[in-house]
Amino acid sequence: MFFALSVATTYILTNIDGLFAFLALAATGRKPAAIVGFVLAQVVVIGGAVLVGGGAALLAPADLGLLGIVPVALGFREVLKNRRRPTVTEKNPPAPGSIIGVVVLFLVLSTDTFVLMATFFADTRPELDRFVLSGALIAVATLLALGTFLSRLIKPTPAAEKFFERLAPLVMIVAGLYILMDTQTDVF
Repeated sequence: MFFALSVATTYILTNIDGLFAFLALAATGRKPAAIVGFVLAQVVVIGGAVLVGGGAALLAPADLGLLGIVPVALGFREVLKNRRRPTVTEKNPPAPGSIIGVVVLFLVLSTDTFVLMATFFADTRPELDRFVLSGALIAVATLLALGTFLSRLIKPTPAAEKFFERLAPLVMIVAGLYILMDTQTDVF
């Protein structure tokens, strides 16, 4: 169960940008579209991660741990990108006009989550995949509940967005390092 909670934590932390997008959409009166779009996008992310992770079974088991290089590289890329960004925060783009637009928005924001989850599915022993899936479902439910609750209380602030924008790449790096390590959840 601890493994599922750690997967859920990494899923949530790599999806914080999605939470802020959810709050921004809800603040414009589009909460139903935000809920439907978020859920549909997460179904695509998790389903795709299961397929890609399962397809990675064609690789040699000893090489699967090397997939951790992908989230580490993405994390470092994001850290460098954050360092180059100007300190002035830009306004968020206008909210998409349809459910499809909302789904696409959440899918774009979930690419790091997709890579991380696909790597978890690929690197984890098949009998433990249920914990990876459980962690992902716990994370989606938590993010949805948190987004719905917070949309009633607060509006996203630039300072909070900047904090989580800087935290997410570090989570990717740590999760990638975990995947690179030879742990008890690994295939080999």
